[in-house]
This record gives sequence, structure tokens and C-alpha cells, in this order.
Amino acid sequence: MTHARVRKHPLAGSGPIVDRARAALLRTATEFGEVVASDMTSVTARTRDGIDVTLSYAGGNFVFSRVYNLTLSVALPAESDVPTGLKLSHRARSGPQFVRAGSGAGGAGLPAARPAAASSSGGGGALAALHRSVGDLLRGVDLVTATVSGPRTSRTLTLTPMGGSYVWVLIPPVFKATAFPAGEPERLLEIVRALRTWSPLSV
Repeated sequence: MTHARVRKHPLAGSGPIVDRARAALLRTATEFGEVVASDMTSVTARTRDGIDVTLSYAGGNFVFSRVYNLTLSVALPAESDVPTGLKLSHRARSGPQFVRAGSGAGGAGLPAARPAAASSSGGGGALAALHRSVGDLLRGVDLVTATVSGPRTSRTLTLTPMGGSYVWVLIPPVFKATAFPAGEPERLLEIVRALRTWSPLSV
């Protein structure tokens, strides 16, 4: 019987590349608020309105380079009305929107997902209402991925933006943190705030 290999976190361990990436993550965290906690693999910043945002990197390792994609994770309130088991899809013509994680709507070459408004019952109606509330905010940020996951009373919103990543290239030697477009950290926090307080009754 074979066991799936558990992938090592890109910031686990030590060395010049990882140490520089970890330092870059700490600098990036200060763009979201005051740093209140950190360990080897993550940094938590508290926004001016008291929201704890945990930043980390999701890594892709290559032979002569490494790319560390920034991730922002925020706990949603237990009473939040945002459905769990969501992912961001870029397939709709209207722009990025949340769909059910098992829908296959985010895969390349797959047919576009039916709009959430096509269903007036169950999760479809909630997703349609959610999109009407946050659709403009999602279109205002270059997001690679976004998910809402976890049990109903303990859900986590995770955003992976284009900006804020860290890149190492061997030849020529380059260690570079990707800058955010102007105002991007605040736009990301606007998405966080909107989802933390969202209710279908507010739409």
C-alpha cells in the first residue's frame, strides 16, 4: 500500500532562499496592518479595524527557480451566511465569481459553469446573491484563486492575489518580491470585510 507524499511547506526549514522569502513575507504583512504573530511559515497582521489576516506562501518549486505565491487567510464569523465549499471561477463572462468547489467550473477546457442565478433554491440562490454583493470587488483585484472552506461554524476565506508573490531565479541570481498595484492591499481587505459581514438580507 502506497501513501501520498505530504508536500513540505515552502517556508519550512532554513537556508538563504527560504530566509529571504520569509523576510519578504514579513515586509508584505505590514501592508495589511500591525504584525501580531509570526512563525516559520506564516505571519499574522491585524488590520486597523481588528481583523486578523494570516499571510503565507504557497510554493511551486522548479529546477532553476522558485515561485512563492502569497496567500491571505481570514476566519469568517461562525454566524456568517457565506456558504462553505466555494472556489473562485474565472469562466463567467461577467468576471470572477464563487462557485461550488466540486462544480469543475474552474478547470481549463471545461464548459462554463451555469450562472448561480439559474437556481432559485438551495445554494444557487445564495451564490447569486453573494455575487451581486461582491462581484465588483472581485473584478477589482487580480486574484489567482480564492476559496471558502472548512466546517460550517469554522470557515476560512483564502485569497491568492497576483501581487505579493516572491520569486527566486538562479541564473542570473534574482531575489524579488512582486509589488502590489497601488491600493491593492486595501482592495483585498474590502473583499474580506464584505464576506465577513455578508448576508443575503443585505442584497
